[in-house]
Amino acid sequence: MRVRSLLSLRVHPGQREAAAQAFARRRVLEECAEAIPGFLGGELMLSQDDPDLMYVSALWDGEASYRQWLASPVRAAQGPHLAIFLAQAPSSTLLEMAHSCNAPP
Repeated sequence: MRVRSLLSLRVHPGQREAAAQAFARRRVLEECAEAIPGFLGGELMLSQDDPDLMYVSALWDGEASYRQWLASPVRAAQGPHLAIFLAQAPSSTLLEMAHSCNAPP
């Protein structure tokens, strides 16, 4: 069963753009895709309501793949590169897909 993880990242004031650039340069999502076969895709999103808030949303083929990512040495190696931007510890949640709809082409 597919699941979605949602990671909330509060960065130091005025550091969101730099943090987003570092995230992309570090290839966080690309490395996840390379390391975890059950990673189906992800996005880094910038809050429109809060200039110091970012979210990472990722789709997984199941909870086991998400847990594999949490324990991955690739993820552990990414942490120090991004931690310098964080004003507080990240907050995450795992969501079970209950219903979805895609717009027609």
